Amino acid sequence: MLRALFRMIAARLSPDWPEIDGNTVVLWEPCSLSHGEIVPGYAQILLDIGHRVVVLMTPQRLDEGLFSRFEHPRLVLTRLTQRQIARFVKKPHIHKARAVLISTAGKLPHASDTSVDLRAVFGSKIPQNLHMVEHDAKAQIDAEVWSDQSITLRTLDYKGNASVVVNPHKFGEVEVTPKSSGQTIFLLVGAARPKRRNQNLVYDAAERLIDAGETDFEIRMIGKRGGNEIPPRLVPHVVELGRLDFREMYREVENCDFIVTAFQADNPDHVPYKTVKTTGSFQLCYGFHKPCILQCDFATGTALTPQNSLFYGTDAEMYDALHQAINMSADAYETMQTAMASSASALYAQSVRNMEMLLNG
Repeated sequence: MLRALFRMIAARLSPDWPEIDGNTVVLWEPCSLSHGEIVPGYAQILLDIGHRVVVLMTPQRLDEGLFSRFEHPRLVLTRLTQRQIARFVKKPHIHKARAVLISTAGKLPHASDTSVDLRAVFGSKIPQNLHMVEHDAKAQIDAEVWSDQSITLRTLDYKGNASVVVNPHKFGEVEVTPKSSGQTIFLLVGAARPKRRNQNLVYDAAERLIDAGETDFEIRMIGKRGGNEIPPRLVPHVVELGRLDFREMYREVENCDFIVTAFQADNPDHVPYKTVKTTGSFQLCYGFHKPCILQCDFATGTALTPQNSLFYGTDAEMYDALHQAINMSADAYETMQTAMASSASALYAQSVRNMEMLLNG
């Protein structure tokens, strides 16, 4: 018993560090709970460039099936904890790598000027070919420490600043499905609060659908439950799925018809999504070729267009987009999916070129 305990303690103190060579790119996701969905896409980009990829991230996200649709002989998924990863990146091994890509820079220690404190992360020697993904550029732009070589998932639209867009939206083998022959299925993804999923706006539009005699739809919601209760008339039409693992989420995305975002142009919490931030829902639209329903102001800087998605103007006009979605023919839906596939492909090709440019200095 004691021997087994000692072995476990020894394994935690001295784990099997991953092998690193000159063709390896270390891909580190330091966020324990969020942003995992972008890691397979960044891995695919690096693999397509020709590198070996060592992934460092919280093992629980792997256990949830993040890479369940994905395998590659040059892909290494480690089982280090974030605490072990913090030790590993200070070791000499890391400097053998071709490059290091950190997919959520915002989770690293920051200096008083809002820039990442690289010495706190790596110690006295910082990897030379280091690249970081910023999910919210506003603070660094406002502090005038922003680098136009920082990676973002979208084109910025804030104070004239630029970035390098590398958008990861590959999830492995996915099934592109036609429009449902029965109920139209709308999917919302994100925690249930106005700052994120904002389902109450969707409830208002859905009740108007019922008022107009439209009942052939279902709203499925992925994410932490909360917010206002489902209106009684919508109970037969709304399914709260709660937080799902990635295997279940991938199936839900494949089975839905439209992915709905409920951003509001006049909501201060949502303004950054027009200028410096993006949402994982867009990544799912690109990767699974699902049309998006969104307020038109939030398409700027993305690959979403009127050809591949349904745009609306005011909050009240969400009803019109949902109505159009329900009544869309299978052929029109297929045309929209084809447009989404084309837009996603162009975005991916540009992302690969941009990543290769960064890696080659």
